[in-house]
Amino acid sequence: MFNLTKLVAASLFFVASLAMAEGNKIAAVDMERALFQSDAAKTSFKQVEDQFGDDIQKIKLLEQEMVANQEKLQKDGAIMSDDEQRKIRNEIKEKQSEFQFFAGKLQEAEKQWRQQFFRASLPRLQEILKKLIDEEGVNVVLNGQAVIHVDADLDLTKKLLNKLNEASTKK
Repeated sequence: MFNLTKLVAASLFFVASLAMAEGNKIAAVDMERALFQSDAAKTSFKQVEDQFGDDIQKIKLLEQEMVANQEKLQKDGAIMSDDEQRKIRNEIKEKQSEFQFFAGKLQEAEKQWRQQFFRASLPRLQEILKKLIDEEGVNVVLNGQAVIHVDADLDLTKKLLNKLNEASTKK
């Protein structure tokens, strides 16, 4: 794994130095971050949250109940009988299982939403990014997720986010 990291870093350095030697302008962009921070993504995800609102409330309630039971055990555990302690521990375990079930269900829903939203938004995202690259006069664009450091003026992510938000308000 360490050797792979070295290889990727060396490759990026080589590409960057080659591009700089030719006078090319290099920039970085994190397309996913820009897309999922956009107003359109927030609106779309709000619909998902509304759809799973009951599950979200259930998770919050389960979490509160688990915390209350754990606090009760810590506070009163010394004066409780073994049966009372066992009963509270079993309740905590049951609530943890239920919590994990609902949390997994929500994570899966979010994962599916992210995939669908990305797929549906990709053509528009690529079109806007292409226009931004032309406006900025960039010759080489690196994936912002793979770049360790980039100066703010060479990071197109925020500009892409602004363009996405502008495009969604024009619809």
